[in-house]
Amino acid sequence: MKPRKNFRWSDVAKDGMELADLVKYYETYHRSEGSSPKTVKWYREVLESFVSWLKLQGRLTDLGSINQMDVREFILSLREKRYHGRALSSSTLNNRVRALRAFFSWLAREEYTDTNILGNLKPPKVAETLIEPLTVGEIDRLFSVINQKTVLGARNTAIIALFLDTGLRLSELINLGTSDVHLEQRYVKVMGKGAKERVVSFGAACQKALLHYYHHFRVEPAHAGVNNFFLTLDGYALTETAMKSLMVRLAEASGIARLHAHLLRHTYATRFLLNKDDVFLLKQNLGHSTLAMVEVYRHIASREAALLSEPFSPLDRMNLKEIRRQRRNNNGYDGVYPNAGFQRGNGHNGGNGSGETPESRSGRCPIPSRLHHVSSKVRSQRKA
Repeated sequence: MKPRKNFRWSDVAKDGMELADLVKYYETYHRSEGSSPKTVKWYREVLESFVSWLKLQGRLTDLGSINQMDVREFILSLREKRYHGRALSSSTLNNRVRALRAFFSWLAREEYTDTNILGNLKPPKVAETLIEPLTVGEIDRLFSVINQKTVLGARNTAIIALFLDTGLRLSELINLGTSDVHLEQRYVKVMGKGAKERVVSFGAACQKALLHYYHHFRVEPAHAGVNNFFLTLDGYALTETAMKSLMVRLAEASGIARLHAHLLRHTYATRFLLNKDDVFLLKQNLGHSTLAMVEVYRHIASREAALLSEPFSPLDRMNLKEIRRQRRNNNGYDGVYPNAGFQRGNGHNGGNGSGETPESRSGRCPIPSRLHHVSSKVRSQRKA
């Protein structure tokens, strides 16, 4: 009998392995490491799109045939492609390149390849867009378009209140169980990214909204397996799609076009730093593993603080005679600059703004204490 050879890993012909098979192995690796289903899905979709692109280009898809130029040309195709007439955002493109880099780094780490062929490939730069957190006036308007005397209205008020008072992610909020929401002790227990559990407190106004929903309007679960705190009218758990649709309806009703669930998280983080300025506690509350994202919020909070400092303008307090001589009736300049001399509103958009004072923005909780108030201006609008 011919003796069998004891193969080593170095003897395996890895160059001939199909990229599609390696993508499946990588997915298994992520699942075994405890990555979230959303993370696993994201990597799979990006890598499978790369394999599909190679096939459409008539190129070989075995590992030994892939080089850095293939990846660069794929990135270029993503940059030039249009989705519903629009190009991919710089952040989306950056994330896809990072997914490819992570995959090829894993291949090198597991010795499928001798070197990381994307080791010197830099992700494209991300455009730095300015995050505009909600103002107090906008938050008040948001609550005012919700009818709290209905099942959906009471639930939606509680959802917005909890978002603004805890900074939860959308997925974290919809997955909250009834046992995770401690109404009397005023805190929620959250299972965040990386299967990391954390505790986040909320205030009295948020507690009031949650109690109003839970004791008076929360419907019976559809079956014993449904234990979510927030439910649909049919008694099932809310989905991310349903939550995004809710945000679209609230944006239309309130006139806040930029509204989305993550903006509420941005607003919480900004207000937290304005009121407490504790980056380490904010990092804990948001469930971040590093301070990198918290530093972004610190920058936003610094900008907000600078705008709020306008009432302390040294020049205004000097009461200079020469400047006063330039004034005309009604603080105007003969109609040339109609807004000159007026205090800036807290909407930061010029003009009189909302007329809010810095004191009205300085409380711990950005949620209006009188949640039942509905302004006459929006009574005729469709209730969300």
